[in-house]
Amino acid sequence: MKDLIDELPGIALPVREVAHRLNTMWQGEGDGSPSEFRASQMNVVLHFGREVTPREATQRFGELIEFAQRYPSRIIVLCPCDSISDGSMRAKLFSQCYIGDSHREMCCCEALMLGYQPDDCGYLGNQVSVWLESDLPTYHWFSRVPAERIEAYFDNLLVGVRRCIYDSSIEEKDLGALDWPEPDRVGDLATARLLPVRQAIGQYLSGYSIEQLCHGLKSVRIRYAESMSGEGRRLLEWIKDCLNECDKCEDCSALKADYDLGECQADDCRLTLELSYEDDRYFRWRMLSGGNLGMVEAYLGKSEEKVTTRVKSLGAEQTIAEALLF
Repeated sequence: MKDLIDELPGIALPVREVAHRLNTMWQGEGDGSPSEFRASQMNVVLHFGREVTPREATQRFGELIEFAQRYPSRIIVLCPCDSISDGSMRAKLFSQCYIGDSHREMCCCEALMLGYQPDDCGYLGNQVSVWLESDLPTYHWFSRVPAERIEAYFDNLLVGVRRCIYDSSIEEKDLGALDWPEPDRVGDLATARLLPVRQAIGQYLSGYSIEQLCHGLKSVRIRYAESMSGEGRRLLEWIKDCLNECDKCEDCSALKADYDLGECQADDCRLTLELSYEDDRYFRWRMLSGGNLGMVEAYLGKSEEKVTTRVKSLGAEQTIAEALLF
């Protein structure tokens, strides 16, 4: 069975030769040398766990390359290799220049891949530090790395990392619940993907005061498709934080309301939010199939409404940028 590193593009090299090859790879003379188009802004480490499939690894690597075309980055990909049993490491180097509508729109990307023995990673932090561009900020993306393994990296591999991200819709545990040294430097790709949803719901609800939305609130109910479990949890956290802004009221029903989160039962359900009140008021929002539209059905005391809302999904590179940088 192939190791994950074998499924990714690039040229296999001895680990000790990678840095030298990088130093000579972009050299050129005259105008238009590729070296002119490789001014990296950051280091991004894509860290795979054992449970990542070749298809998932290829997809996430491709998404990160797209991100690097907009935000030039040195990419380092960490791949656990079960075939390694002697503590050695494997390496590959990927490089490619992408040309836009004109020659001046060229962007040169590079990715360094390191295969390591997953149960013996004592030298992992040292090797990664050698490959980083030391004068640039470093970001770390975990993909299916066990929570206990991540905690073991706090004092070595992650020292000096500006921000760590993960995707709560694919992780077995909610990594946001770990005892991170700096929790405000941890991001969730599911939260980033929710940006258009929060904007659409927030735009509609902004027509009502927080007191109107909280008064008589009985329950908040969220349902999500199996593939959007992270979005469901983060949407619940967001709406709860918004409604709890009325905690200065004498009798804030939002603080006593029932908050319910669960998986959809209907086949066409992707993500829904429902507010129920003690009287006849209600608010219901659901994401329509296709993901670019949502539907609001509501009566919040003015008139009964049924409104289509635009929910344009972020592209992969936009999602990564939102999670890493904002």
